[in-house]
Amino acid sequence: MSRLKSPSDHEVWERSLVRLGVGSRAAEDIAQQIQDVIISQDLAQGLRLPSERDLAELLHTSRPTVSQAIRILIVRGLVESRRGSGAYVLRRPEASLASSMDLMLGVNIESVAHLADLRLWLEDAGVREAAARRTAQDLDAAHLALERLRASTGSTASWLSADTQFHASLVRASHNPYLAAIFEGVHKTLMNYEYREWVTSGTVPPWLGRRHSAALTSLHEPILLAVRDRDVEAGRVAVLHHHHAMEEHLAQSHATGGP
Repeated sequence: MSRLKSPSDHEVWERSLVRLGVGSRAAEDIAQQIQDVIISQDLAQGLRLPSERDLAELLHTSRPTVSQAIRILIVRGLVESRRGSGAYVLRRPEASLASSMDLMLGVNIESVAHLADLRLWLEDAGVREAAARRTAQDLDAAHLALERLRASTGSTASWLSADTQFHASLVRASHNPYLAAIFEGVHKTLMNYEYREWVTSGTVPPWLGRRHSAALTSLHEPILLAVRDRDVEAGRVAVLHHHHAMEEHLAQSHATGGP
């Protein structure tokens, strides 16, 4: 399903776009038509879109207009572009939220503390609901994410990705997709902002060294165990402890001249 190989896949787009009708040729309208197909046909994540040339032919518009429409969908988090391969269905609308928050941070750096508070409140709510609603499958996903996190120490970029996956997996266990999407957008924006210079320079802050793997795991595992045991109070304490510990790590790093 990762590539648009069969004629039937192309026909899905052709039939759907024709059914929706071709109105204005503006890029926003083209983007909306493609978005409507993705949603109405419930197209799977990873499905390859027709080429820009084929889309332009299907929609009776120009290739530059289609190219601009694809960029609009990328910003919305519905499509991703893979260099040399084309555009693919992504279905991650929280990416648009993260982009907006990143812009807010750029305009007002002092607002980073407010974003950190929001992240804490969202995770607290997510873990509380996850403790009540989680399934065995949710726990399996969280355990896998924790193992990935444990193995990611020593690489800032890998750890950031694994950390996001771990926390997001627990909030997803709340089975509220809006809460999960907002949390993931906030978490990614905050972490990328705080760690971007380490990622760019390829350096690793002291507490992310491999010898600190056990300590980092001990910060995260209690959150998972609280969800597993359906212990709301333990979850609240674990989330708060993680929040303060990571704040302390960052504060110490900044005080000693870190990024």
